[in-house]
Amino acid sequence: MGAQYHNLTTLIVFTLFFWGGARAASLGVRTLQQAATYSTAATTSIAGGPTTVTQLALNSEVLSEYGTSFEQLSVEATPETASRLHVKISPVGQQRWEVPESIVQRPGPAADLSPSSIAYEVQRPAGEPGQPFALTVTRRSSGEPIFDTSGHRFVFKDQYIELTTNVPADADLYGIGEVSLPTGPLLPRDGTVITLWARDLASALPYANLYGSHPFYLQINKDGSSHGVLFLNSNGMDVILNSTSLTYRVIGGLIDLYFFTGPTPEEVIRQYHEVIGFPAMPPYWSLGFHQTRWGYANISVLEQVIANYSAAGLPLETVWSDIEYMQNKFWTMEFDPYRYPANQMKALVDKLHARGQHWVAIQDAAIAADKGYKAFEEGTRDRVFITDHTGKDYLGQVWPGSTVYPDYLENPRTSKWLHDQLTNMYSQVPYDGLWLDMNEASNFCSGMQCQPNTASITAMHWLNVETPRDYNILELIPHRTTCQMTCKEGPADNLIENPPYKIHNFDNDMTTRQVSLATKTIAPSALHANGVKEYDAHNLYGTAMALEHHKAFIDITGKRPFLLTRSTFPGAGKFTAHWTGDNGVNWENIYVSIAGLINTNMWGMPMVGADICGFNDILFWDDKGKLSDSELQELCNRWASVGAFYPFSRNHYGYNTRSHEYYQWDDVTQSAKKAYTLRYQLLTYMYGAFYLANQKGGTVARPLLFTDPSDLGARNATKQWMMGDSLLISPVLTPGTSKIQAHFTAGNWYSAWDYSQLSVAKGQDVELNLPLGEIGVHFRGGAVIPMQQYAQVTRDIRLSAVTLVVTLPAEVATGTKGASGPLPPYYQEETCAAAHGKNAGQLVSCGVLYMDKGDNVLVTPDNTLQVSLCAG
Repeated sequence: MGAQYHNLTTLIVFTLFFWGGARAASLGVRTLQQAATYSTAATTSIAGGPTTVTQLALNSEVLSEYGTSFEQLSVEATPETASRLHVKISPVGQQRWEVPESIVQRPGPAADLSPSSIAYEVQRPAGEPGQPFALTVTRRSSGEPIFDTSGHRFVFKDQYIELTTNVPADADLYGIGEVSLPTGPLLPRDGTVITLWARDLASALPYANLYGSHPFYLQINKDGSSHGVLFLNSNGMDVILNSTSLTYRVIGGLIDLYFFTGPTPEEVIRQYHEVIGFPAMPPYWSLGFHQTRWGYANISVLEQVIANYSAAGLPLETVWSDIEYMQNKFWTMEFDPYRYPANQMKALVDKLHARGQHWVAIQDAAIAADKGYKAFEEGTRDRVFITDHTGKDYLGQVWPGSTVYPDYLENPRTSKWLHDQLTNMYSQVPYDGLWLDMNEASNFCSGMQCQPNTASITAMHWLNVETPRDYNILELIPHRTTCQMTCKEGPADNLIENPPYKIHNFDNDMTTRQVSLATKTIAPSALHANGVKEYDAHNLYGTAMALEHHKAFIDITGKRPFLLTRSTFPGAGKFTAHWTGDNGVNWENIYVSIAGLINTNMWGMPMVGADICGFNDILFWDDKGKLSDSELQELCNRWASVGAFYPFSRNHYGYNTRSHEYYQWDDVTQSAKKAYTLRYQLLTYMYGAFYLANQKGGTVARPLLFTDPSDLGARNATKQWMMGDSLLISPVLTPGTSKIQAHFTAGNWYSAWDYSQLSVAKGQDVELNLPLGEIGVHFRGGAVIPMQQYAQVTRDIRLSAVTLVVTLPAEVATGTKGASGPLPPYYQEETCAAAHGKNAGQLVSCGVLYMDKGDNVLVTPDNTLQVSLCAG
């Protein structure tokens, strides 16, 4: 491969910046000494390729309480595209854990990269070898820093890495998570610590480390220029957000950095997705409305829910089954013969399919360690389960009681085992999608080794008791979620169980932040089949599970997969959609859901939604207790309108939460009808947005500021979002409210309800009158939007007649994309860019129309029509 680059290295102005001279002097002697933990030894180029390698030598030891620093480091800097730089730092002569390519495939350098096209520089050394080390990447056009560690301590030990970059105080940051923040999608810059260690914690908990781990951030500077940074590392991590800096503290692996230069926010996201993989294309039907609950006690209850939606005249595309369908002791992939007999379920699903509807079943990560259970016995025989540090199957406790955990990380035996189990399930009831839950992986016990507590009759009863046939599990839940096993904790001197640096791992009590890594999950010392410790791979479990289910689904059904997962890592979006987890039935969680949409889209999973009307019927945020019945009704009325414009739209709630299907109240029914009628008319518009993300990367739900990054007012429009290039959603998010101040960036906007025009010369807030049952939805000027007639199932919409709604922009095309100001809809698409270029001085509107069978595995541009219309 190196020969493809010829003498590129000699032509590119880049290496590492080792600050010294005047800049070092300006920092002061003390700061220089604090930061100078490593100094340069030598810099060389790899023959025939673009990579330079710099050797670093330890200059001074710091933070000895976290272990001994590596004496020598190697820094590899590789320009991969004009807008992407890859920098990798690792100890010399040592093999370190890094994210496997099965999860994130490294794309490598482009063969046709031209030195003159590169948008960044990594500054050259200022002096001779021996200068203190810092990494400074700048934007070539302006000299603006993209990443700059100058003046900060750099530490690299076996179980502690510390790296800090300067961040301008007036820049805005987005993306690192998964975490629920009162600031919405904007990351706070007040010393907040965001921890990346996947946990089964309610997303209603503010600041807690949640299900996914995404070490990526988007930085938008005051002038609107944007860039992104990925720290590709799956180990436990704290990210500290200060007013002028961002610090990583990581407990293993290596430094694997990717820089994306944009310069617009959406371009940054597309460049990021080129590394982690483009999002999966969802089946067309999955864009319809979904209903589920943990606790539809039996098939008759589920059938009644379906009938109630039909009687109310509400759309219902898909019904879901939570763990109540599972046999005996929550045996996943097995049907309970009393509550959900397989033959009756098949008859129900056949009726759903005949009506154009669908059924999705949950799959929990942990499976019952019970004799007589096919999945367990075959998995034991084939050695597919994660083991403890002694080589025995690692036992945990989840809903079935005693459980084991399939090893999805590059274990070929697990692939065959999963295929066999899912084939058996599909032969009984042909599911349309799979819901992957509890895959952080969750555990109701904590410890290196756990065993059933045979000395306690009470503990053994609650560990082994079967699910009540009537599914009255109120008594079972608190006992099953309390550890009934005896567990050995890792000794204090076991550095895998108890690393010297304690990340800020949250606990349910909302006060403890630094509980052990083993808390309520698989022990860090547990082993995968390839010898990898869970300590390194913990944050990958959900993504590895999705990867294997994606492969099996295609092979078994021959259709495009629809998967929904809770735990994610960069690259998960190639296989699965995501929902934001166990939120609260409260107004705060409607607001937080918008950040969930936006962040998850940045992370490469555009098919995302929150549980509409809330999962948990309690208020975590201020401990006031449940909403009254009338307050719940108002909340659900507003949330139905909001949820109708989530990319993934599903009403879901917990076992002990009050029922809140839309048909429970007449006014909520009417609000849902209105909002979903518009959503269904726009399904093909949405499908086109998903197509672009699938083919080129990028978002479907995105911040309003993406339309004009230079509009500072749009930075604070955290209560609105764009769906695709052309649709702005402005909801009511507070009780007793009928008027809101919605922000509009410069240009023409048109009400999606009556096409009334709003012209904005400069970004500004506009008062919208939105009584209960109404939501603000506006088309952006400069778009061509496909619309179709409403029907209650997507099958009856997909191939119906299409009407093209053309919204004229406020400004004529200039022929080139401006350096600042509003970005026209579809400005990144070749056809639209050409239309703007060829029609300078005219009004140009663009759109994308994509149609296919709806569930075919292959997604091809052959089914795409890009439309541009010009008016003089």
